[in-house]
Formats: sequence, structure tokens, C-alpha cells
Amino acid sequence: MRFIDEVYELYKGHFNGAEEDITAIIVGILDEQSREDLLDLIDEMDGEELFHMLATYMIEVMKRKVAMEEERSPSTMTH
Repeated sequence: MRFIDEVYELYKGHFNGAEEDITAIIVGILDEQSREDLLDLIDEMDGEELFHMLATYMIEVMKRKVAMEEERSPSTMTH
């Protein structure tokens, strides 16, 4: 994706491999974008990129839902 390539080139000296750094930079950049800008980024994606983006998003949302459910429901298993 061209956008990611451009962000990487702009910030490659700032990445130290820590996920928190990458997350902070990406979230900061996306936070500055309008809804239309974000839709333009999606429109530039090919089918495979769009699939991977949605799959990653949906997997993460499902993991959070499962974790929240597990926190709300104490284990009923007995040893």
C-alpha cells in the first residue's frame, strides 16, 4: 500500500521495532485524517489488501469480545 510505504519512509528512523511506537505513529496519523481521507485510502487498496485489513480488524474485535465475555463470566469449571 502506497500510504504505508510513504509513512514508513517518513518515520523509518523513529521505529525501534516496538509495537507501541508503531501504534502511536499510525494512530496519530490516522487521527488527523478526515473520514473522506480514510475512504480514499481504502479505495486505493487492491482486493487482497482490503481483505487483509478487514480480516485483521474483525479478528481483533472478536478477540476483544471474547476477552470481555470471559471477564464478565467467572469460570464455572470446577477442579
